[in-house]
Amino acid sequence: MNLCSYGCGNIGLYKLKNGKWCCNKSQNQCPILRKNNSEKTKKSNTFVINAHSIKEKCRWCGREITRPSINRHEKSCYLNPSNKKLCPVCENPIKNFKNNTTCSCKCARKYFAEQYTEFGRKGKKLTYRTICFDNHDKSCIICGEKNIVDAHHYDENKENDDPRNLVPLCPTHHMYLHSNYANLISGQVKEYVENFRKNFKQK
Repeated sequence: MNLCSYGCGNIGLYKLKNGKWCCNKSQNQCPILRKNNSEKTKKSNTFVINAHSIKEKCRWCGREITRPSINRHEKSCYLNPSNKKLCPVCENPIKNFKNNTTCSCKCARKYFAEQYTEFGRKGKKLTYRTICFDNHDKSCIICGEKNIVDAHHYDENKENDDPRNLVPLCPTHHMYLHSNYANLISGQVKEYVENFRKNFKQK
């Protein structure tokens, strides 16, 4: 009588191609092998979990990041010397350096108020809405709505308050441009912006 060659202690009922006896037709069905393989899998999963739970500090900003992501974070970190961009108002580093001109909304208001004083009324605090409606008719360029009108940033940059970048739209058509229906009015908006820019004169 042959015992299972894999150490489970059961009778070896099947002779496998490798010449060993096994209690089942497949060695993977042997209880002792299944147990060993299960333990190996648990150890492997534990290693992966531990690897993802280890944190390291970014050498630029000091933020703790899990090990698999630390290299990617350091490469795009706003304090990385190759990315570092200072706010023109307060000279603090700009976190969203790819898209923003200033470090905060407060600095943006101050920066663009200084840049565009010629676009608004004297003595009035300049906001993008003030700049828009001082230079455009306060009515939606699509439907003519006059009661509730938004100011849309044509280039999607909310810090660019140049009147040539602002478009008066009602809330509905403003939402069109930020949805899957943008193509229904984008041609009219583009035409309006191009005509406005041709005829624009600074105040």
